[in-house]
Amino acid sequence: MEELSLREGRRSLWIIMAAVAVCLLLVPLAQWLQPSEESDLVTGAQGPFPAAFGAEAPVAPEHVMRRKTGDRVLVHGLSVESTTNGARAVNLRTGKEYWRYERQDESSVAMSFDVSERTVVIAYRETLVGIDLRTGKRLWREDLGDGEAFRNVSLGAGQALTAAAGAVRAFDERDGRSLWTAKTPKSCAEVGVYAVYALPDHVSAIPLLCNVASLDTDNEQYYLLLGVDNRTGKALWQRHISDPNWAVRGDAHTLAAPNPDTDDSLAVQLLDMSREGATPRADLDTTAWNPVGAGSGTVLLATDAQGDGDSNHDTVLHAYDTEDGRLAWRLKAPAGQEYGSGVIADGRVYLVRQPLLTKADAKRRVRDAELLVLDADTGRALHTLRLPAMTAPDDDVYFMKLDVHQVTDGALSLSWRELWTDEQLIITD
Repeated sequence: MEELSLREGRRSLWIIMAAVAVCLLLVPLAQWLQPSEESDLVTGAQGPFPAAFGAEAPVAPEHVMRRKTGDRVLVHGLSVESTTNGARAVNLRTGKEYWRYERQDESSVAMSFDVSERTVVIAYRETLVGIDLRTGKRLWREDLGDGEAFRNVSLGAGQALTAAAGAVRAFDERDGRSLWTAKTPKSCAEVGVYAVYALPDHVSAIPLLCNVASLDTDNEQYYLLLGVDNRTGKALWQRHISDPNWAVRGDAHTLAAPNPDTDDSLAVQLLDMSREGATPRADLDTTAWNPVGAGSGTVLLATDAQGDGDSNHDTVLHAYDTEDGRLAWRLKAPAGQEYGSGVIADGRVYLVRQPLLTKADAKRRVRDAELLVLDADTGRALHTLRLPAMTAPDDDVYFMKLDVHQVTDGALSLSWRELWTDEQLIITD
C-alpha cells in the first residue's frame, strides 16, 4: 500500500509539473497571438539629443540640406515624420533615424499626429499615444473606445485635444491624464477638431467642423470656433466661422478669416480672440482672399497683377496690419516671376520667388528660384539665397509653387506645394 501511495504521489507530481510547463508555454504564445503594449516597436533614442540650430528663426539662411518629402514637423534638431503604424524622428544633421515608435497590431494605423517642444502625440482610431520627444519612449496610452473613421489630435497649452461624441476631450500631453470634456452645442453632435489656438489668460480657441458625417444624416455641416477655459473645460463662447483651412492667425490673439455670414466671400474679418469672445476688430480692404503667410502682426495675401486672385500665378504680395486692417506694404515680383506661400516668424517673412511655370515645365529642372527674407513691417529685403535646382512636379500649375512650410528653431523647410511630390530642402543660417 505504501508503494502504491508513493507511485500515486509521483504521478500527481508529474501531472502538476506537466501542467505548469504547459502554462509556461501558453503565456508567451498568448502574448504573441494578442499583441500588448509591451510588444510595440520602441527603439528609444539613438545617441544624444540633437541640438537646435538656433533659438529663433534663421536670420540669414545659407546652409541647404536636402531631405525626402513626407508628412513631417521640424522641432529642435529633429524632423518628426509619420509612418504607417506610428511615427519616427530623424536627426536633421545626419539624416539618420533618431527614434521610432510603432504599434505592432496590424489594425493600428496611425491617422494623425501633432508635436510640441517636448511631446509627440499619435492618434489611432481608438487610441492616443504620447511619446517623449527626447527619448522616443512611450509616456502614456489612452484607449478612447470606438471612434470615427478618422481621428485627429491637436496640441496646445500642454494639452492634447481630440473629438468625442458631441464634445472635445483634453488630455495632459505629458502623462495622458484626462483633464476636461467640453460639450459642443446640440446642433454639433459629430465633431472634428481642426486645431487649437492657445490664447493668454488660460483660454483655448478650437476651430471645429460640426456634423462631420452629415452626408448620411439630416444635420447641416458648419464650422464653429469654440472658446474654452483650458483649466476646467468650461465653454466660454462660440462663434460660427468659415472653413478653418482659409483662416490664418495674425498674432497671439488675432484670427483673419472670411465672414461666414455674408454672400460676399471676400469680406474678410480680423477677429479679436480673448476670454470674452471672438469679436470683429476690423475688415481687410481686399479684392481677393488668398493668404500666403501670417504672424508677427501681419497677414500676407498674394494675387495676380490684376489683383483679382483668379490667375494661377501669384505675382503681387499685399501685407496687412492686424491691428487695424490697413495695407502696410505691397511688393510686385519682377516680370516672369511669382511668389509661393511663406511663413512669418520673429518679424520676418520667409518665402520663395520663382519663375512662372506652366504644364510644359513639368519634370523640368528649375534653377532660378530664390529664398527671400523680408521685414514683415515694411517688406524690405533682408536676405536672398539662390536655391539649388529642383525638379518641378508632374502636376497642375497650382502645385508648381515652392512653398516655405515651417520656420522654427533656427531652421526652415520648403518644397513644392504638396509635400509628397518631390524633394524637400532644410535651410539654416
